Amino acid sequence: MSVYLHVTLEIHAAGLARFLAAMEETAVPILESEGWKLAGAFVQRTGRLGNVIDLWELDDFQHYDRGIQALSARPEFPAFKQVLEETVISETIVFANAASYMHPKP
Repeated sequence: MSVYLHVTLEIHAAGLARFLAAMEETAVPILESEGWKLAGAFVQRTGRLGNVIDLWELDDFQHYDRGIQALSARPEFPAFKQVLEETVISETIVFANAASYMHPKP
């Protein structure tokens, strides 16, 4: 049974483009190669502008650890981490299960 990872990132307004590019060029390809499935990626238009919300589908809780370890072991990780340190204000990570009314069912 899948578990979902909901990540909300508060990004400095001036760093949003750099953050989005780093995610597209580095994090997403690496995590997808580890079997993570990006179910959705959103930039807020209301509320706190520039917040980024990612929704990932994982096999289980341990899949999260495996993906993070794989990402941090890559040679491109230090440059990616530098972008995060310069653009991310805060990050909230939430794990969730699919609701009974979700279609199609996982």
